[in-house]
Amino acid sequence: MSTPKKPSQDAPGLSRTDTLVGAEAGDVEKGNTATASTSGNENSDALQPIHVIPEGGLKAWTTLAGAWLVMIATFGYIASFGVFQALYVEDRLSNYSASSIAWIGGVQILLIFAMGIPAGRLFDAHHFRATMVAGSVIHVGCCFALSAAQPGQYYQYFLSQGLGQGIACGLMYLPAVAVLSHHFAKKRALVIGVAFTGSALGGVIFPILLNNVFQTNGFQWGVRAAGFFLLGILTVANLLMYPHYNPAHKTMAKPSIMKLLKDRVYLTSMVSALCSGWGLFFPFFYLQLYASSHGMSQTIAFYTIAITNAGSVLGRITPNVFADRFGPITCQIPSQFISAALIFALFGVKDQGSLIAFAVLYGIFSGAVFSLFAPMLAIMADSMAEIGIRMGLAFFVMGVAGLTGNPINGALIGNGPEYAWWKAIVFSGIALFSGACLMTLTRHFLQEKRQKRWV
Repeated sequence: MSTPKKPSQDAPGLSRTDTLVGAEAGDVEKGNTATASTSGNENSDALQPIHVIPEGGLKAWTTLAGAWLVMIATFGYIASFGVFQALYVEDRLSNYSASSIAWIGGVQILLIFAMGIPAGRLFDAHHFRATMVAGSVIHVGCCFALSAAQPGQYYQYFLSQGLGQGIACGLMYLPAVAVLSHHFAKKRALVIGVAFTGSALGGVIFPILLNNVFQTNGFQWGVRAAGFFLLGILTVANLLMYPHYNPAHKTMAKPSIMKLLKDRVYLTSMVSALCSGWGLFFPFFYLQLYASSHGMSQTIAFYTIAITNAGSVLGRITPNVFADRFGPITCQIPSQFISAALIFALFGVKDQGSLIAFAVLYGIFSGAVFSLFAPMLAIMADSMAEIGIRMGLAFFVMGVAGLTGNPINGALIGNGPEYAWWKAIVFSGIALFSGACLMTLTRHFLQEKRQKRWV
């Protein structure tokens, strides 16, 4: 047996907790393990297996397909809340203000991100499968409970849709994103971008499905149709996804939350996420109501959310192609600035043509912001063991922004029938612009930390 080469001082010996990137997928599938000296001694026989990220293979690609379906069922479903917002304001909960109703969707946004903290810890503790199954069961069950909610009974909508489905989506959302890091590293940003096209597609499917069934068969059967659809795709998703944990993951030192909060790169990015979240969700919640209140046809109003999400399909892939080369933060910043500018452009949206143009463009650039958020957090991690908790904390901050930002916008526009749209546009545009400026500062700090030009 040949003696392993002595590691240099610049490349210390690999240990059992090391992860290799870009190895042949077959090495992992066959159970082969690379070995290296851990002592730095030329005569050492202490050889330890090295964990390998396969960068492909059957399980990797089926996991991507499963994550794509989960994005349809979670973020795609929640991104369609504008349909419910308009329906509740005009019919089911017309005795409540737009701001009060927005709390239902706001709680969903909070929980899909905030549940990232417990979901991230469960994911890091090798409980990926149980977390995904639990989230799936709760999501489908609460959807059918929502179909039984009675008009005017706010608490029934809040508990089933805001709280129940928010918790369920939060249990699934982060693990479905994070598990892709088990299978891909060099192509991570692109792969996550592909998975996020599922949320864009879900944001097209659910508005069309709900609006069409609402018109023909009423609210109850519209929500039940969504429930049966969720049941089907989540069943398939759970069968397709596989985690690929580092065998030594459980023995790694637990990441310190205080360490993360002292990391100026990470802290600045979270403040950026808070500001950005106050502005980003505004069109997804209010664009359908905006169209209706400006006298546009009901057909056009119904499809504004679907058009916005359709546009985001392009935005969730194209920047990610370049992000693996130039860095996710570098590619995210222009999209944030353009999204802020587009919100201010709503001042000029007064007819159907300009509304459709806005919906498509905002979908493209906001989609890029959403899809690059997770890869941005992944490159900040100092080890694989930190990915779950870093994403969890940052997602929580984004969730707080979603919880508070949309009711603030609802309070700013008022109860109608004459809505003060300019107030919400100014608030959301300034918030998103501030987030873009802070992300620019985050990039500068990370460049200094990593000593790299592209981050």
